[in-house]
Amino acid sequence: MTQVVWDNAQDTAFKATFPEFVAVPFERTSLLFDMAQCTLLDNTDGSPVMDACYRTHLFYLLIGHLLLIYGMAPTTPDNTPPGRLSSATEGTVSSNFEYIIPQGSMSAPWYLQTKYGAMYWTATARFRSALYVFNGGSGIGIARAYGAAPFDIPGGI
Repeated sequence: MTQVVWDNAQDTAFKATFPEFVAVPFERTSLLFDMAQCTLLDNTDGSPVMDACYRTHLFYLLIGHLLLIYGMAPTTPDNTPPGRLSSATEGTVSSNFEYIIPQGSMSAPWYLQTKYGAMYWTATARFRSALYVFNGGSGIGIARAYGAAPFDIPGGI
């Protein structure tokens, strides 16, 4: 399987995809790519995302998310509040932000703070579950996870 490598070509493609980050230096995006591949998205042969093109776009979303989370994007102030603006008032300035926690997920709120993270979370939903295919009356089935080759489960269910 091909690994995604962050070089000048990838940086240029990232900034063409998300022009709001065009002023971000290569060193910053490269550092965030390294952080993302070490902690958030596996970039090895064992990655659940086998398609390198798909994984590349997921890294773009992660880098955009990290730039906003850490306040490292030149056009974004460092005091960006987490969550989405749910209500605002103008007289005597009032605003409310909602931080929705999906059922059964402790990681989702961190991703849902930015539009890039929310898109990443949505795009990776299929990699956060496994599919069990029942194989007839024998009770022996096949487990398929992340598009990997099937393997037999001894003894079935």
